[in-house]
Amino acid sequence: MTPELIELAVLIAVTFAVSVLTLMTGFGIGTILTPAFAYFYDVKTAVFLVSIVHLANNMLKYSLFAKHVNKEILKRFGLISIAGAIGGSLLQGYMDREVVTILLAIVLIVVGISEFLPARYTIQIPRKYDPIGGLLSGLLGGLIGNQGAIRSAYLLGYRLEKEVFIGTATAISVVIDLSRIPVYVFNQSEQLETAGLNLVLIIGVAFVGTLIGKEVLKKISLERFRIIVAVFVIIAAIGLFL
Repeated sequence: MTPELIELAVLIAVTFAVSVLTLMTGFGIGTILTPAFAYFYDVKTAVFLVSIVHLANNMLKYSLFAKHVNKEILKRFGLISIAGAIGGSLLQGYMDREVVTILLAIVLIVVGISEFLPARYTIQIPRKYDPIGGLLSGLLGGLIGNQGAIRSAYLLGYRLEKEVFIGTATAISVVIDLSRIPVYVFNQSEQLETAGLNLVLIIGVAFVGTLIGKEVLKKISLERFRIIVAVFVIIAAIGLFL
């Protein structure tokens, strides 16, 4: 096998596993895919390419959970996130890639460690701060591709049912993706041309994994999976420093 085929095989395998687990564990697909892509691409390119997979996968998730979206939360939290996403993606274009790598690694480590905290330590931020949360979630999404941690901290304050939480979080995520991707395309269009067919295959695999994950979601206990995924997130984040 050529190095290119090995790279593609690894990314396809990781994408499938992640897309199956993402609905079950609550981790965003970008949380695990971004460090995986960063082993094969420049970190800014990794954030860009994963954002396309992220959007495509979220569009599928949205079609599955659209009827559960809380539109009031979407307006309160999602609209301001557009400004944050555009600002973050513009800022990324001016930042050194090592700085982006360090920021990404730190956020991933924090997200991973948070899974080991007892439930009573789960961060729930009051609703009155939703605009700040939307702005920060969009900013982190645009800057390093990881928007979910802050968004989840705010949505947990609403004590939503599982399906409503997934549907609303997905709708907000789509808004952020649609805001940041045009900026990435403007700054890195040549990387998109290079990825080409590989990206199409990876998106297809993510679709299949998400559909499987939706069925498994109904049948399985998730706590052990969350811890395992958290360990891998932390290891991947530490690897970014090496």
